[in-house]
Amino acid sequence: MPRDIAFALDVSLSMGERYADLTPSRLEASKEAIAMFASRAIQAGTRVAIALFHERSIPLLPLTSDYRSLMKALAEVNFVKEGSALGDGVVEAVKLLRGGKREKAALVFTDGGITEGVPLKAAALYARFSGVKLAVLVLNGELRGDVAEDFRAASEVGAEVHLVDSRQKLLSLTARLLNI
Repeated sequence: MPRDIAFALDVSLSMGERYADLTPSRLEASKEAIAMFASRAIQAGTRVAIALFHERSIPLLPLTSDYRSLMKALAEVNFVKEGSALGDGVVEAVKLLRGGKREKAALVFTDGGITEGVPLKAAALYARFSGVKLAVLVLNGELRGDVAEDFRAASEVGAEVHLVDSRQKLLSLTARLLNI
């Protein structure tokens, strides 16, 4: 069944850091995973969109089934600045999925920092009530303190949260979540 998927990418400076075997950076590893699997998803009739977030969210690519447009958009994505409004990124991704009767999913790539913006639990509820399946891939080995509690609260209202500590896990989770 054709569906719509929005990718939300954290473009805060901390995504420019290497983590485990995610090279040359968390952001580049995320872009690689999207590019690798979006081609197959698009061939199966899926439309894709991209939202970015740092201290605020930015819609980058509206829903499209044009793989070249996706690749052009991904090529333009780079680190912006400090700050991470993860909840805002989720809301922006959900907004890109409005309309239509297709199954909808948002797949978020982040290092897990939350410094501002809409609370993650509220954003996860917005996704749920909008009929969007939400999955967050946290490119980090562990979450602590208030951030861990934010992710726990989001998972309690339906968001899938996955800690990603290797390239293989990033690729396998992306494939599974995209049903490829």
